[in-house]
Amino acid sequence: MLLAAATAVALLGRMEAVNPNLRAFTATMHAHVAMRSFPFLSVDLAGTYYYKAPDKNKVVFTSGVPLAAEQFDKLYAHIDAPSEWEQRYVVTLTSDDGRSAQFKLVPRKTGNVARLDATVDDRTATVTSMRWTYQNGGYAEMANVYGRIGGNFVVVSQTGHVEEPGYVADLSSTLGNYAINASVPDSVFESH
Repeated sequence: MLLAAATAVALLGRMEAVNPNLRAFTATMHAHVAMRSFPFLSVDLAGTYYYKAPDKNKVVFTSGVPLAAEQFDKLYAHIDAPSEWEQRYVVTLTSDDGRSAQFKLVPRKTGNVARLDATVDDRTATVTSMRWTYQNGGYAEMANVYGRIGGNFVVVSQTGHVEEPGYVADLSSTLGNYAINASVPDSVFESH
């Protein structure tokens, strides 16, 4: 048990140290959402992804169907930076085979999310996938593919699946045209 705890602490430390000079970015995002429940839409969305350290994320869609964009945006609102994990979750390393580690994150405050399961690449210390399990029995999954831009590991594509009561969808997205350490005002993250 002590070895697992030491491994978890070391890996979390490495995860927090990824991209030490990345304070903010903007990126263009193109997403495809295929709804598998009524209204059975298949839509393409385009917009801008904003990030500001340590944990602010927002997607602003400029084209596409508003309902699909709203659901896609909700998923991104729940991606926490590894530096925030221990303060927001009870974090448990459930396995590590030397290539990837599995973490279980249980929220410290009761809410819609019952738990998160995260897979982390041991070599790069990046989160390759997450699964959110919701109190209502639904779930969402997202898998990330990374590239290096300006010396930083950033997500260049993602695939995902969401199943909630009354809403089932498959998602895929690409991110590009990164502006590393761009000036991103806090007002971007305010709800409208």
